Amino acid sequence: MSFADMPARLEESGLKRISAQRIRQLAESDPDWPVPMDKAVKVGRVRVFDWNVLEPYFANRKSRQGQRTDIGKEDS
Repeated sequence: MSFADMPARLEESGLKRISAQRIRQLAESDPDWPVPMDKAVKVGRVRVFDWNVLEPYFANRKSRQGQRTDIGKEDS
């Protein structure tokens, strides 16, 4: 399954829809993403993933909507 296919599959599975761009961002930056980008199967220029591996990731992922992830915590 490609990044472009994932938003619709999330909805079909009863999970919160996330844009393909955001999913790609998660794949590139979230250490919990189950398939490293360099290990993903490439078909032409498209990376494809096994939904059976990704579904548990999305089902258990805690959304941090509105939380900035680009700044560190201040020392007390």
